[in-house]
Amino acid sequence: MNPQIRNPMKAMYPGTFYFQFKNLWEANDRNETWLCFTVEVKKHHTVVSWKRGVFRNQVDSETHCHAESCFLSWFCNNILSPNTNYRVTWYASWSPCPECAGEVAKFLARHSNVKLTIFTARLYYFQNPYYQQGLRRLSQEGVAVGIMDYEDFKDCWENFVYSNDEPFKPWKGINTNFRLLKKRLREILQ
Repeated sequence: MNPQIRNPMKAMYPGTFYFQFKNLWEANDRNETWLCFTVEVKKHHTVVSWKRGVFRNQVDSETHCHAESCFLSWFCNNILSPNTNYRVTWYASWSPCPECAGEVAKFLARHSNVKLTIFTARLYYFQNPYYQQGLRRLSQEGVAVGIMDYEDFKDCWENFVYSNDEPFKPWKGINTNFRLLKKRLREILQ
């Protein structure tokens, strides 16, 4: 894994969240992935929320790393233990690209003690068969892949955004876009 990966941010600014996570069918000029995560561990038969944070693509001259790879690098270098069972949840602004999907699938195949759920705001190049195959590979590896709904956006707002106690304000079309994206993901994963 890449040693130059930054540690996760605690949260993002409201404008960043609304711009990056808006579940548009076509999302022009949104060229990076933001990934909010929770890591839970099982202790004494109880699941405990343990770590949370935010990664985004690193595209500086030293490190070119997608958010998913940033998370895996950080997780492997700082968290992962073979004697602990983990439940990881991602809320991502985009679904993984095929390369990241492959990297995540390989990681999960080697680490049966990690269970991953991905909720995504938008599907990345969903019409491209190569990108569709990446999503199917994740599903085949046991990843629960879903589309973010109103409650998921609200949860992200409350846990990963510097909101100054401002409530989450849904945008026009949030539920319609959710239904369209959910239907498309279902078709891809069949």
